[in-house]
Amino acid sequence: MNETRVPIAKRLIIGTVKGRFSVLFWMLVAALAAPVVIPDGPILRRVLPVLVLFVMLAGLFAVSSHKRTFRVGLLLAVPALIMGIVAQLLDLRELSTIASFLYLVFLVHLALAILLHVLKLHQVDAEIIYGAVSVYLLMALVWAQAYYILALVEPGSFHYPDRDEMAVVQERRAAGQTWDEPELQLDWRVAQDHAQGTMVYYSLVTLTTLGYGDIYPVKDAARILAMLEATLGQLYLVILVARLVGLYTAVEMERRRGRGPPGSRDA
Repeated sequence: MNETRVPIAKRLIIGTVKGRFSVLFWMLVAALAAPVVIPDGPILRRVLPVLVLFVMLAGLFAVSSHKRTFRVGLLLAVPALIMGIVAQLLDLRELSTIASFLYLVFLVHLALAILLHVLKLHQVDAEIIYGAVSVYLLMALVWAQAYYILALVEPGSFHYPDRDEMAVVQERRAAGQTWDEPELQLDWRVAQDHAQGTMVYYSLVTLTTLGYGDIYPVKDAARILAMLEATLGQLYLVILVARLVGLYTAVEMERRRGRGPPGSRDA
């Protein structure tokens, strides 16, 4: 079949499905867009873990050619998924925190593996660009998990808008209330429906240095994390992605020069 007769949309879909990094990229876009498209609440709390599962599967598929990296990722992903499901079904806050930490380690492992793979390559194509951008989006999820864990273990780390449910929980924890108190547990169940989406939002606006100011770090640990995310995010875009796009453009120009203008071979 002549490739030019295949519709462009169909060729894009086929290329995306076949590509390891392109699949991961679109799964990450879906996971990061979910808190924006789906309102905060019980629905988001159930949809987001499913999207995270697909991100983890796409990530394992992306590194499946490296057996050692794949095995380590699998060892991190399986316990995280099991603990996350059990914690959600039984409403166990401590187990949810442990599962979030395993998610964080898995995402860091995945981002580093893809980054090292991208840095080793000298020939750049569209799939490698997908991989580089996927690392950038993984950074947003990594810090979102870090902020989420910090909000649980260190009360008052962030300032939330007065209408935010997490603000109530943080105020009670900062006042000295323990997780054993029924009133605080009830507030946490309500806030948990909003916490994941809130932290994904905060991570994205920090990574892009947008910073609306509705949520901001208060304690030192939160400030350090925010500064690291903003700095590394900008350095990553300026140094790596710009370099890869430049290399890809150069390769495309050389390829087109090699073909020459139409009819040049008959001249």
